[in-house]
Amino acid sequence: MLTPDRPPPEDYYQNNCRVLLSFVREQYQGYDFARDFSLLDCIDSFLAAGDDAQRLFARLLTRKGPLFRVDSLNYSEVGSVPAAVAELSSLNLVARWPSAPGDDLLQLLRKAEILAIWSFPPRAKQWRKEVLMTHILSGHSDLQIRSRLQSRLDWVGISNTALWDLLRLLYFGDRVQDWSAFVLRDLGLVSYQDMPLAQPRLTSSDALRRELWYRRLSQYARRLDLAVDQGGVPPPMAKALIRQLQVPVGDRFVQRRRDKTLLRIAQWQEKQGDFNAALASYNLVKQHPARERQVRILHKLKRREESEKVLAAITRAPWCAEEAHFVQRFGKRLGGYQPPTTTVEVPHVRGDVEQQALEWLVKDGGWGAHVENSLVRTLTGLLYWPVIFAPVPGAFTNPFQAGPNDLYYEDFVQARQVYVQTLEQQLSDDGRLRQHLLMMGQEKHGLANQLVNWQMLNELPLQHIVQVMPAAHIRRLTGFLIRNLSKRRAGLPDLFVVSRDGSYEMVEVKGPNDQLQPGQRVWFEKLAQMQIPCRVLKLRLQAPGSVQPEDARFDR
Repeated sequence: MLTPDRPPPEDYYQNNCRVLLSFVREQYQGYDFARDFSLLDCIDSFLAAGDDAQRLFARLLTRKGPLFRVDSLNYSEVGSVPAAVAELSSLNLVARWPSAPGDDLLQLLRKAEILAIWSFPPRAKQWRKEVLMTHILSGHSDLQIRSRLQSRLDWVGISNTALWDLLRLLYFGDRVQDWSAFVLRDLGLVSYQDMPLAQPRLTSSDALRRELWYRRLSQYARRLDLAVDQGGVPPPMAKALIRQLQVPVGDRFVQRRRDKTLLRIAQWQEKQGDFNAALASYNLVKQHPARERQVRILHKLKRREESEKVLAAITRAPWCAEEAHFVQRFGKRLGGYQPPTTTVEVPHVRGDVEQQALEWLVKDGGWGAHVENSLVRTLTGLLYWPVIFAPVPGAFTNPFQAGPNDLYYEDFVQARQVYVQTLEQQLSDDGRLRQHLLMMGQEKHGLANQLVNWQMLNELPLQHIVQVMPAAHIRRLTGFLIRNLSKRRAGLPDLFVVSRDGSYEMVEVKGPNDQLQPGQRVWFEKLAQMQIPCRVLKLRLQAPGSVQPEDARFDR
């Protein structure tokens, strides 16, 4: 464990690095891509280094690169930084004075150093560092900048950053988590449930290359707007991405990433006004909102016959509830399900409309909290904890997981059907369900669970929730959500409000210009079917001179 405000043990970062690399080596040494990608050679080079070299390299992995000034590498646990750098260089773990874009090299310098190395007019002392860099970059090549700096500055870079990013990906399973996960755990800020770890999902060079390739395409798609903002010419880039994404893939993890990337590109094309390209891109995707966007584009282009054809296809077989609601509402004012709505006139609307509404709702007694999706998600995470953390093959592949790899996949429950049925049978009694929830809240308190918001439970104690909400309501809400996490984990009402008589309701607050989103309408219809008390509270600015009785404003 780490202690705040005290330095970590000398071997702390070194040991974290050894743990990660040893784990990857053990998990993947039998697979061909470990050899093809030189993973084992990379790991062995690190393990062959001395303590100083390992400790320095472990520190570099946690820093933002890609380049590092040697005179900035001051760590108490490293006896001799120059000797450690020399050893890492001999092992090809770092490169001395590597080539790099000129702006990366200039970022290593302080403003005073830039002024001392290059000639500027006297007024340049008033310029910001970024202006100085732009001036240099406009008149010097990357090679010229590197040559001038090499005699004045010592810098290094990790030799193969892509390979080390890959090792981190193989350990954590995604690019969201990084080395800070160790620190957060060891400070006691995050705790994880111990789970038996499954064999890795990626078991061949082809599978890994496909995974990395689609991740790269996804990253390129995110840069489309940036390319436009910086004056680039992105249409060829968008077309090239579409060509690479034409053919569906068999792996469900990769297929999911492919579809999300296509949707991102299609939405970008639509925003740019390239409607025919957007239609073609949406047509490659078999998930919402691809068909809805096609209908809207076709309607805008006055291609009514084609629009009606897509609408008919949605009507015959909607992919999800949002599509069904879209058909009901498209072109029809007040079409589809309309949730109970209370309109309230107020003299002014604050920025935090939810808090403003909550204060009025409880002004005559009662209590409540701004919970949005956290309440139902947390109840679901606690009630179905044994299901979420069931030892299903492929679900857990590293020690830092707050949930299984497939938590938000459509077949999550199907892969755990026996666990779900057994648990729900055990909790068919209302008293046992409440007892189970309270026990999970106590036994698992603080453990990371993607669905559970422990901070919310500090503000809204679990004991109060289970006293107010009937067990039947909790059972319906959590049973529905656990089976629909892929689509329904957002869109729930803002407020949980308990009146003076002890009854509760869920309230969505909308300001004067706000409207319900499609996902919110789906939830309201489902809540009505489950007989969960809920409504929309619409705040409207009071007309000048009008008066509304205080006690009538928020009547149900």
